Amino acid sequence: MIRLTLFGALLAWFLYSYLDGKIPEPIPEQFTVKLIDASMKTYGHTMGALISLGVTTQFSDLDRAMGDRFILLMTTGFPWSLGADPQLQITNTTMSGVHVRIYEPVTSLQVAERPVLVYFHGGGWSMLSVDSYDPLMRKIARDSGIVVISVNYRLSPQYPYPVPLQDCSDVVEYVIENCATLSINPRKIAIGGDSAGGNIAVVLSYKFKYKLALQIVLVPVLQMANWNTTSFIENAPYLAKSINSPDSIFFVLNYLNLDYKYGQDFLKNNHTSSAFKKSHYMKLIDQNRWVPKQYIRDKTLMENIELQTDFGNEELFSIIESRITNPLMSPLLAGDDMLTGLPLTYVATSGYDFIRDDGIMFAERLKHAGQEVVHQHYHEAFHNSLFFAHGPLKLDVGVRIVQDIVNILRNTLL
Repeated sequence: MIRLTLFGALLAWFLYSYLDGKIPEPIPEQFTVKLIDASMKTYGHTMGALISLGVTTQFSDLDRAMGDRFILLMTTGFPWSLGADPQLQITNTTMSGVHVRIYEPVTSLQVAERPVLVYFHGGGWSMLSVDSYDPLMRKIARDSGIVVISVNYRLSPQYPYPVPLQDCSDVVEYVIENCATLSINPRKIAIGGDSAGGNIAVVLSYKFKYKLALQIVLVPVLQMANWNTTSFIENAPYLAKSINSPDSIFFVLNYLNLDYKYGQDFLKNNHTSSAFKKSHYMKLIDQNRWVPKQYIRDKTLMENIELQTDFGNEELFSIIESRITNPLMSPLLAGDDMLTGLPLTYVATSGYDFIRDDGIMFAERLKHAGQEVVHQHYHEAFHNSLFFAHGPLKLDVGVRIVQDIVNILRNTLL
């Protein structure tokens, strides 16, 4: 009896510790999101144990393979690839030396000029791959009838900026220059990505703006200058040990090629100088101007969010200033001249995402610059909701996000 009681107590503690994540209240599938949160924490604890035992290191091939397997398990119910698809011809190949996976609807194989979406996956420039994004890419290609090219760019910290960006740029350029060979319509090329991939998509829209028909920017991270955003303040308590973990700052440090010792400086906004916090750059990401109040839940933040300017790590800022002010790394710091001439831009943001405000500010700045933009905001969603449009942990908001992506592709390119 004592053993059974002890076992029950340990099991209860285990379940409580794993299902204790604060979940966005508007999501009806509360238990499902708790399972998503628990699964992501399980991956983190598993890798932490393997690293402690000396089996592997953080951001190793094994770490990334495990990350892919966990994503596949959550989104399909199986930790391995899906195999052949009767509706798609799926090809692994290279373009300009970069590994890509091409999804071609079989109904379009004989069509001479087809629309295409070139997609850059998320994962903080450091994790995930075409494998973990395979279920999502299949669904988008099947439902839209559009060719999808998923780019397996090299990852940080082994390959920091500008390598991931250059890989993606090389693929887009290859597609543009080889439309006839690929049976692609040169007037119907779209690019897109989520999170870090959204950052890459925006940067490449600046470079290829007159050669693109559409860009799809999903829950993007678009600036590295201010972490004292309303979305970070509001959403830090939600899913704080998984999706909205402050450890995500390591992804930014990887891309910037910086030592992890600077993580707290970034999180406390101590990575920029006092002078920079008063500079014209901050006007480009001024939340009081570029974040409409209807997106903010906290009434005190609705009134005014004041950015403290009387502090900063001058030594660190001298190292990173040229990087974080570069629009090719922080595309929200681009001037209005770079925002003109862009293709139709579709921006999706999630209410419970701690980088929510980057996408909102980008949409508002595009509107101010007179650009055509469609901004779809999912108030109840979290950062990774788009993964869960199918599979055992399917969420209604995930279904809607992916359906809206399919709709914009069809309405713009077909």
